Amino acid sequence: MRNLFLLICLYAFGELGNSNSVPFITKCNLSDSKCLKKSTQAAIPIFASGLPDLGIEPLEPVLLKKVDASTPNLNLVASNLLITGLKNCIAKKLFINDAKPRKFLFKFECTADLKGNYEMKGQILILPIEGKGKVHSAIRKIVITINGEFHDITGKDGETYLEIRNWSHTFDLKDKCDLVFENLFNGNEVLGRAAQDVINSSANDVIFEIGPPIITAVVTKVVDSIQTFFHAVPFKDLVL
Repeated sequence: MRNLFLLICLYAFGELGNSNSVPFITKCNLSDSKCLKKSTQAAIPIFASGLPDLGIEPLEPVLLKKVDASTPNLNLVASNLLITGLKNCIAKKLFINDAKPRKFLFKFECTADLKGNYEMKGQILILPIEGKGKVHSAIRKIVITINGEFHDITGKDGETYLEIRNWSHTFDLKDKCDLVFENLFNGNEVLGRAAQDVINSSANDVIFEIGPPIITAVVTKVVDSIQTFFHAVPFKDLVL
């Protein structure tokens, strides 16, 4: 997810690529969405490996050290979440208005695996629940839409660089997801099994309820990486 959004942004300003700083990018015209999608998909593995010369860390996996995913009815803290599979995201829609500030809309679909630790107590949906242990999730076909603006800024070298501002995001689930909490009710097998059965039958609903802070944390990492890229590469190296 993180790497795909970064690549999509490389095309946000008309024709990109084949400069000295980003020689792996194929040029596309802004109006040629087919070219943009094809070029983005081809470049994803390069970004997944990281771009140390530009200050961009490897994007596979994504590590979230701690996320507070609590709701009014539930205290939930997740830690050491490792998210893999984002390098296989698919660009679904790209829109950029070239009038300043340049407004954008990017939509992409990803399937990812999540593993980590959790501690929770309270209520999920209408289910009383508590536990502490490992959490596993297979998130299939999550569609993330990001809206925002691109602004021009002047660097210390006098060159024009790009900056993302006023961004927001939404997400939807287009397939059945899996979500497993180990050690529910501190190992009580009867209560734990009953609670997990409810979660299994309503995994997508549970993700909609407790997932937004985790999705936000991932997208924030995406945006931070994009800012790093745009602050490192002059605008003139991204467009003709």
